[in-house]
Amino acid sequence: MDINKYSPKFKIKQNDLLRVSDLSTEDIFELLYTAKVFKKKFKVGENSPVLRGKTIALIFGNASTRTRVSFEMGIRQLSGDYLFLPKNETQLARGESIRDTAVMLGRYGISALVLRAFTDAQVREFADCCEIPVINGISDSAHPLQILSDLFTIWEVKGRLDNLKIAYIGDGNNVANSLIIGCSKVNMDVTIASPHGYSPAKEIIDRASQFSNVLITDNVAEAVKDADIVYTDVFISMNDEDDELKKKKLARYRVTKEVMSLAKEDAVFMHCMPAHRGEEVMADVIDGPRSIVYDQAENRLHMNKAALTLLVH
Repeated sequence: MDINKYSPKFKIKQNDLLRVSDLSTEDIFELLYTAKVFKKKFKVGENSPVLRGKTIALIFGNASTRTRVSFEMGIRQLSGDYLFLPKNETQLARGESIRDTAVMLGRYGISALVLRAFTDAQVREFADCCEIPVINGISDSAHPLQILSDLFTIWEVKGRLDNLKIAYIGDGNNVANSLIIGCSKVNMDVTIASPHGYSPAKEIIDRASQFSNVLITDNVAEAVKDADIVYTDVFISMNDEDDELKKKKLARYRVTKEVMSLAKEDAVFMHCMPAHRGEEVMADVIDGPRSIVYDQAENRLHMNKAALTLLVH
């Protein structure tokens, strides 16, 4: 399905946003078109008060820059209110059940929950226990809003989504999992280059292979050949212990100018950030002319606004 031939209705079928795999291609397109509308308004200083009278709870289990700021600013720009609730300052940290917390927040008039750094099972339990929308800001194996923002960014830069090739280099983490599913659902070919033992889960690969071509390899050159987009992420994910052996194995999967030269001449570089220059990517790549990482970061704001608008009624 070609996004440029799609006619948006500005509604989605989902009540929550937990994983990209829960979304249909049409749902993804609806979110991207809605983000496009909000970005156009943002650029001319217009804001839509669609969240007036609504309060969003942001329950975060770890430190955050982009997720927190993009949600707080997005909610303000939509005339809503928010409550920022660090997990360790709630009774969840002392063993209160997710059910008790979720039901109580709904009774207090909260309009939606945004969760960051919970497990997949905990995110699902929140969604099952409360009637208000639940949005997964990031979990141990999924990062849906990041990948939706990335797809929006690719659409902006390349003018299309279908029949592009994206190469992800590095650890098969939550970003890689969501990237594989999201890109495959919009008819992008996906290649993943990871060392043995660090590839994405087989079930993720099998699911994505139903929609497009997916190649898993330990060969960076094979993955990057003819790629339109080269993507990487940190070697050590949030909440993971520092692992020198893992870093050593992943050192061959660093994105350098030489790696970028194997992709198409007009290929762009992407990274969800935060980035560690000299580790997973060299400074002359992420700070170079082919990098679109700041466009990605900005588009988190517009995608968050899109998700809240389509989910909160």
